[in-house]
Amino acid sequence: MKIIIADDHALVRNALTFMLNAQPDMEVVGDAADGNEVFMKLENTQADLVLMDISMPPGENGLHTTRRIKETHPGIKVIVLTMHDEESYVREALNAGADGFILKSTTDDILLDGIRKVHANQRFYSGYTSDKLDEMDTFQGDSLYASLSKREKEVLPLVALGYNNRDIAEKLYISVKTVEVHKANIRKKLKVDSYADLLRYSVKNHLVDF
Repeated sequence: MKIIIADDHALVRNALTFMLNAQPDMEVVGDAADGNEVFMKLENTQADLVLMDISMPPGENGLHTTRRIKETHPGIKVIVLTMHDEESYVREALNAGADGFILKSTTDDILLDGIRKVHANQRFYSGYTSDKLDEMDTFQGDSLYASLSKREKEVLPLVALGYNNRDIAEKLYISVKTVEVHKANIRKKLKVDSYADLLRYSVKNHLVDF
């Protein structure tokens, strides 16, 4: 499998490259210091999987990059590799679409096992059972809402209240086409299939009043 390593520390990238290239079934085809550089590598390199650090200052962070990869390159697997062990980070990684979550403090064997399992279309979140992951999957509201842009958060309650595209455009001083784009992005980010679902989401999260 072909792997890209994203981490802001060159020593970490070099150590991981040395270890992974020693495996008969793995090849590091690129490395990056932040999320934007990951996308440059993806444009010029065929990769199957990205090992993604979360914090990569001053560039784009790994969770945002993971979400972008899943939107634009859905066939590429992403494993978040981080020092942060708080459950909130695991939840954020799940919500971003990561296929795996592994701590940097783990052993080499666990890391390699996780990479192979994710490449074989399994989720691998070190230290978390399937039941626990399923439970976390059902609690996404706050994180999903946080992924919306400022303008999308303005559009959402108007859509939920039944305003049509032209009305929303006039209220927010934007074009009808822009409203349509925002609505599509909102549905995608909140993972809802219909505007009835969008209304239920908005009511449940107290985003609209009647």
